[in-house]
This record gives sequence, structure tokens and C-alpha cells, in this order.
Amino acid sequence: MLAVSHGKSEVVKLLLECGANLNMQDEDGSTALMCAAEHGLQEIVNILLACPECDVSIADNDGSTALSIAMEAGHKEIGIALYAKQHILSRENSPFNLSKSKRSRSANTVMPSSNNNMSYSHLSLKKSPSLQPKEYATLSSMLKTRIP
Repeated sequence: MLAVSHGKSEVVKLLLECGANLNMQDEDGSTALMCAAEHGLQEIVNILLACPECDVSIADNDGSTALSIAMEAGHKEIGIALYAKQHILSRENSPFNLSKSKRSRSANTVMPSSNNNMSYSHLSLKKSPSLQPKEYATLSSMLKTRIP
């Protein structure tokens, strides 16, 4: 967590390569992912999210997740990445999972707009029972914007 809090992405990579537990919580229940999300460290968030064992659903002692922390701090891009990891990009929720029924594949896609920006307005938030009302409202407004 110290490497994350100081924004040392190369050290974070080395620690992960050496088997560091990225889901370890400190005395407040915070994880390295929560720390990176709070401080807007997009590169480190991406490094952590690339690890299959990264658990974005962990809550700290106050019940906050990395997603709620990122949104509270105003880090939209990080919030979208965390939401995607938790709800959209998991194998179980993947729109490309052929074991799912056809009816459940419809809305979880990102479509390029005419000016080649990615439009997140086609994402479905309805299939997210663990999403808290505050997270849902913030993500709904964020997903209506375009990200270059």
C-alpha cells in the first residue's frame, strides 16, 4: 500500500510479480486499490485491475468499496473502470459468454459513436444487485457522458 500511496507504479508491478497480496487490508480495512482510487492514480488502478485476483468488491471498515471511494473523490474514469471490472468484464457477466441465454446478452456493450469516442450510454446498470443507490446515481450520470 505504501508504494501505491506514493504513486510508484513500477514498484507496484515488482511487488505483484513477487506475489504481494493486493487484496490485503490495513487496520481501516483499506486496500491498495482503494488507496489508488481515492488519489486518482489511474495507472496503478489499471495495474491492479489487470490482476485476476483483484477483488473490487472488498469493503473497508466504513462499508466503502473502491468504486464508492473513487466516485466520492470525483475520479470518473477510475469509477468506470472499477464498475466495468466488477459488473461488466467478469466472465460471468460477459456479453460474450456463450453459456448465457440470448436474452441476457443484450445491453452490456460499449458502442463507438460516429466521432469514434466511446459511448457508455448503452451499458445496463439494472443487472447489478450489489450496486448501492448512491453508486447507481453517480454511475448513471457518468455513463451518459462521452470519454475520448
